[in-house]
Amino acid sequence: MKRLLFSLFLTLFLATAPLCFAQDASTPADDELAFEDEDETTGSASLTEIDIRGTIRRDELKSTSATIVTNEEVSDRVWYQPLNMIEFSPGMSVIEYGEAGTSPQFSVRGFSARQDMAMYLDGIPLHDNGHAAGFTDSTVVMPIEIESAEIIKGPSSVYYGMRSVGASIPIQSIKSGNLTRMNLRYGSWNDITATGLLARDQGKLSHVYAFEKFHSDGYRENSKWDRSIFSGRWTYNFTDKFQASLNLRAYNAEWDSAGYVSWLLNTDRDAVDDGTGENNGGKRERYDARIWANYLLSDRSQLTFYLYGSTLDFTRYQRGGRTVSNVNADTYPNMTEQYNRHRQIGTGLTYNWMGQLGGRDASFTSGVTFAKDMDLPRATWSIPWGRGRSRVPGAPPSSDVTYSLITPAVLAEFNYQAFKFLNLRLGARYDWITGEFKNNLNPTAAEFNYDKVYEFFSPKIGLIFTPTDRLDIYANYGRGFQVPGSLTSGAFYNPDSNLELTIRDQFEVGARYLPLDWLHLEANLFLLRTQKDNTYDPETETTTQTGDSARKGFELSFNAMPARNFRIRGNYAYLDAKYINYRTATVNYNDARLTFAPRHVANLELAYAHPSGFAGRLTYRLERDNIHALAPSRLVNGDPNPNTYVLKAPDIDLIDLQLSYKFNDNYKLLFDVKNLTDKHYRGYAYGWEAATGDFLTVWRNPRAFYLTFQMNWDAKE
Repeated sequence: MKRLLFSLFLTLFLATAPLCFAQDASTPADDELAFEDEDETTGSASLTEIDIRGTIRRDELKSTSATIVTNEEVSDRVWYQPLNMIEFSPGMSVIEYGEAGTSPQFSVRGFSARQDMAMYLDGIPLHDNGHAAGFTDSTVVMPIEIESAEIIKGPSSVYYGMRSVGASIPIQSIKSGNLTRMNLRYGSWNDITATGLLARDQGKLSHVYAFEKFHSDGYRENSKWDRSIFSGRWTYNFTDKFQASLNLRAYNAEWDSAGYVSWLLNTDRDAVDDGTGENNGGKRERYDARIWANYLLSDRSQLTFYLYGSTLDFTRYQRGGRTVSNVNADTYPNMTEQYNRHRQIGTGLTYNWMGQLGGRDASFTSGVTFAKDMDLPRATWSIPWGRGRSRVPGAPPSSDVTYSLITPAVLAEFNYQAFKFLNLRLGARYDWITGEFKNNLNPTAAEFNYDKVYEFFSPKIGLIFTPTDRLDIYANYGRGFQVPGSLTSGAFYNPDSNLELTIRDQFEVGARYLPLDWLHLEANLFLLRTQKDNTYDPETETTTQTGDSARKGFELSFNAMPARNFRIRGNYAYLDAKYINYRTATVNYNDARLTFAPRHVANLELAYAHPSGFAGRLTYRLERDNIHALAPSRLVNGDPNPNTYVLKAPDIDLIDLQLSYKFNDNYKLLFDVKNLTDKHYRGYAYGWEAATGDFLTVWRNPRAFYLTFQMNWDAKE
């Protein structure tokens, strides 16, 4: 399969690359599709841009608190991981593991479990069964190739089902144009990055290529990371009604990791887990392919079809790390080797129509989707100290499971301009989830081998009231679901026979206001209620159905250009996230705080950018009042309040600085300083010890410097 994909990739590249250097910026009129993009004031995208796993019609986004990020906003910044771009949206945070190629978690409105976010790149899901459960690996994405990323909070979109209960982030790569771009970057810890993009439109054919080569030694010893990515997209306009495209992507990464250190004992950011750390790390190899086709049935309707396949092999080496209880021990903790394979295919067909009903604008979308995860293995071996990354010959795995999953769905959405100032959106989707789980170490034990079928109906409602051209008032309701799974078994998709679907309802109301031509304001209130919430309990090392929880709060944002070439923008989010019905045999969690849910998150950015010459950007990020873990076993004297005994995450105040000089339209030099004040922050914590109250943790990145040279030879229109 890998050789076939690579051969196809190479053949297409060699066949089309010679055409890339003909600078033809024009496309014949008879090759253009029937519908053109409308201007921004309407918020509508052309029908040809609508893709069930891609760009969402802007009318739908207008009735939610979604944030849209463009290429200009992501391509000239330094990202530790592309997932950090979600922090453009109010209240969203990235939870750093500090483990190089291991994907970080995220937090959005109090949801931080790995299975709470659906991320797609050109329609292909970026999640996998990963190291623990459904990681979303954003390192597959190259910022230079991003055309847009839509950050949609909660289950508000009809286009996304499983995994979208926290957020949906569809990312679109650049599809066409006459572009030639390259970035070269060097930074602290021998960070070296080279990225490039080449796009050409030539008659009926558009083709785009992108690559990235990355290396870092890491700020701690034994933290080397190497990554290579190459992608290609070919789009052909067969007629003025029919176009089709092929996407291919290859990804390879390998890294070492310094591991986790003691929360209580270790104040040295350069420390490694056991004094050496060279045995931790991992490797990941992924190949994606996608076919997309669009046919215009008339000047007001179309059909869209897609088919994709994804293959991933992922090996993770991990040593537990030293804590208070074992820091002086003569023996070191064993290491684990974990192997995961992810094979997925998916397909879908949608019908889109837009026109008028009763003299008023209307649109309708319906579709079917299907995805299959095929007999995916996950096995773990324990490696005694002293063997490095080598297993004991003939040693059986300590765990060995296989699972499969089939997830078909149907969906429909209707938009109608009911009155002059009021637009209504009604949508629904129906999902089926069938899964089979096998424990290969206990093949005859019924409690470890089972299959499961779930069904779920998700209604979506939205409205936009526009009394003036400068004011939008919106409201929406969406219901979503989450499939339960045992994290210790290693498969989020594992449909645990003892757990039910988690049900989540989100309510939003907000407004966007343009009081002045240079000032944009937005505010929203939200409430999320979750039934049968699922949480991983570090004390019992199991997934539990924790009862009901509630998350409520508000978000504010502004974007202003009070003077020419000068911009100031910022946002603030407040979150109150608590259990409302959760009891264990010994502890009443009612009214207890949820973990990984900071109460206060704020961003502020000051930027100056002259068309040529010097420019600068100063950004500030704040996170306050966040807890990493509840520690119920530390309850003393019968105190029933778990809020009294929590592991509180350190508050965050991060300042980043960028200075740049634009020589001309083709060349630009950028100098970045990350964590300007060199604040010491611990990141993710896990593995709590009841006897000592110690956790394993990592330090977030210290101050770092980067120098980037941008080259842009885009053809001029």
